[in-house]
Amino acid sequence: MNLTLTYPVAEKYDKHYVVILDPAGDAKRTGRRIGDSFERGLTLQCAEKIKEYVEINAPHIKIVITRAAGDSVYDFQNASLANRIGDFFVNLNFYYTQETKPAVYVYQFSYGNDFVSQPDHCLQLYNYDQAYLINKHTRDLFGQCFNKELSEKKWQSLFFVMGPYKIPIKPLIGITIPSISIEAGLKSKELWYLYSEPIALAIIAAINELRE
Repeated sequence: MNLTLTYPVAEKYDKHYVVILDPAGDAKRTGRRIGDSFERGLTLQCAEKIKEYVEINAPHIKIVITRAAGDSVYDFQNASLANRIGDFFVNLNFYYTQETKPAVYVYQFSYGNDFVSQPDHCLQLYNYDQAYLINKHTRDLFGQCFNKELSEKKWQSLFFVMGPYKIPIKPLIGITIPSISIEAGLKSKELWYLYSEPIALAIIAAINELRE
């Protein structure tokens, strides 16, 4: 696409922060089967619990979930929403695993040419598929923050963390704000709730890093 995005000069000021939380799947895309359920239902349940936890424990953060049950999501709809109102974007995915201790993968969008990024303070133009180069430093900081928080000792009996890996992952294309994708393993459909608190705490930690 040749759509051009403009990145304005950043301003640091105290404010409320908006996190866009994107549970995988929609009315047309069920996602992967986990037991007798599908990924789309489990990611939405987890997203709603994350929203509840974050907004109770961190009033300076507002969570916006990209869809409700029964909604259809169109190409670049989430990117448009994130770029208009968001400060941070988190895409949430689940997969079935039989491993005793599941893995949680952290991804960031990249074509492997991050070195072409210009300084964050400049006024600059990017093609839509190069939007990830904007706010590169903050994106990398958030990825490291998620790895650190999800690797805390209190979670180590539940899962282990891999990444952040930089790959051209579709749910993050076109997003200018810092963004990551999480892919978490489930041994059964009921265990999605084990991830709600760790991810909520990682979101809070990442936003608090941005505030400093």
